[in-house]
Amino acid sequence: MAHNMDALSRLAELMRRVNSSTDTEVILEEIAHGVVDVLGYGVAAIARLEGDTLVMTNVAGPPEVVAQILHRRTPAEQILDEFREADRWGILRFVPAGRMSEERLRAAWIPEVPVSDDPEAWHPEHALYAPLYSAGGELLGNMAVDLPPGDRVPNLTDRELLEMFAVQAGVALSNARERERLTDRLRLDRMLTSVAGAGTQHSLPQALTSAVAAVAECFGTVQTVVRTFPADAQGSQIGIATPLAFTPEDDVPEIRTDLAELDDLKVLIELGVTDQESTSLPLSAPRMQRLMRGMRVERALVCPLVSRDELVGYLVLGFARHARPLTSAEADAVLEVGRLLAQTVRASRVLETEQRLVQELRELARYRSELIATISHELKTPLTAILGHAELIADRHPDLTSIDAIIRNAQRLNNLVANLLHYSRIQGRRETVRRAVDLAELCEASVDLLGIRAKQAGVRLSFTSSGSGPVVVFGDPEELARVIDNMVDNAVKYTPEDGTVEVAMTVSDDEVSVEVTDTGLGISVTDQAHVFSAFHRSTNPNALSVPGTGLGLPIAQRIAESHGGTLSVASQLGRGSTFTFTLPLRSTRDA
Repeated sequence: MAHNMDALSRLAELMRRVNSSTDTEVILEEIAHGVVDVLGYGVAAIARLEGDTLVMTNVAGPPEVVAQILHRRTPAEQILDEFREADRWGILRFVPAGRMSEERLRAAWIPEVPVSDDPEAWHPEHALYAPLYSAGGELLGNMAVDLPPGDRVPNLTDRELLEMFAVQAGVALSNARERERLTDRLRLDRMLTSVAGAGTQHSLPQALTSAVAAVAECFGTVQTVVRTFPADAQGSQIGIATPLAFTPEDDVPEIRTDLAELDDLKVLIELGVTDQESTSLPLSAPRMQRLMRGMRVERALVCPLVSRDELVGYLVLGFARHARPLTSAEADAVLEVGRLLAQTVRASRVLETEQRLVQELRELARYRSELIATISHELKTPLTAILGHAELIADRHPDLTSIDAIIRNAQRLNNLVANLLHYSRIQGRRETVRRAVDLAELCEASVDLLGIRAKQAGVRLSFTSSGSGPVVVFGDPEELARVIDNMVDNAVKYTPEDGTVEVAMTVSDDEVSVEVTDTGLGISVTDQAHVFSAFHRSTNPNALSVPGTGLGLPIAQRIAESHGGTLSVASQLGRGSTFTFTLPLRSTRDA
């Protein structure tokens, strides 16, 4: 009875410790020693399941026995086979002498005790186990005992006490497993967050370097490598590794060929340093194994980097000899790392392509601007000569009507050249001299200038202002006058006889707007989208019959924007248009 009371007291203390302590090693050690010291067994050993192997982690008994069996590793399937052959004593498993295979007997520790004819005596080849399960039925480990009290087969009371100690060992392992899972989840989440965040780095090498460092820290690898494949001749091919830097000698070009042959790229490929062959990496395995030996990597995991079914690179995790296998959660995390890195590589390539295209477009725009300026300058000189000599001929021979046609078309060409030169200057964003300008005066001058043309075309042209006196803005008077002239000139040109063009100025507290409204042809919705594009002409046949270069409005809009203003259009086909030019009354430079 005193023996049982001591056992129950020890159990009560263990239960309190199991539910409050986070040091599983200490708890398991106390349980093993409790089985020996309190229950009277000669040896008690607790093994924890690591992957598919049971590892002896806690042993109580004579020092020479502890030295023999501590850290011993046994395939879990082998112990499970013995469980199937065992007698069930509640949660305990008893394997009588004679049932255990010769192979298992050779691997097991057998106590040196005499064999007795008494059927209740403990035989040295008897085995008594207590499988340690979680509440969900997951095998977590095993507790084995030997040399029971009095060298007798344990009776029912002894077995019940042993079961209680085994239950506490199972609870301790279950609690430890849950803590490990929570810790692993936090560790993996932290790594995935770091890898995802690395994709926001300014350059692909920086992003890959940060990601590789996070992966290596998370999994404790001997070497971690990421390698990208070039998409084309201009694509980036980058190698990043830690802790040993990636060198050209570390490159294994055959991996790309091997991975491209796989039916499923969303997979982890394991390669051991001593594997004779690899079905997944037939070409690259020999060279990889040479590199692994040089880095003391025992086992490598290769993860393809796949984005939109395109192979963009690979990730390699190198592990040391005694590293445990990855759990299913860790394997899923590695696959997720591969997906995130593939996205980062693709995003970087898209950005590189965009930047290259932008640079090419800028070069093209610069070349076009220079070409326009060069051609315009070359045309200006002969046109001036043509106009001058044509006018001389017209003065001497006024009866030659063809001279008027020459002068008229030469003037059109001259206007086109002037527009091209101005467009080139606007494109180049050259500085202009700016000063205070009365916008109302510019509007009045434009209406006076184009009033004669409007009268000849039978179009009524008028100007109204919401205020009186000057309306001062800061800018280049010549450029601002060009904007207004262009708006009024277009309105007059595209308004049929008996139509009207109204120029109206509205002044508010901080800006002034000039609206030019006509009752002309109007602009279709499709053409409105391109009305400020250089060299664009309307798709309306009636509008195409009016001569134009397609440069006036683009020039006007660029001038408006360079002055901090806007130029917009509102139109309906067949019902006229309204162009609105808005400028700030005060600018930063003016202030």
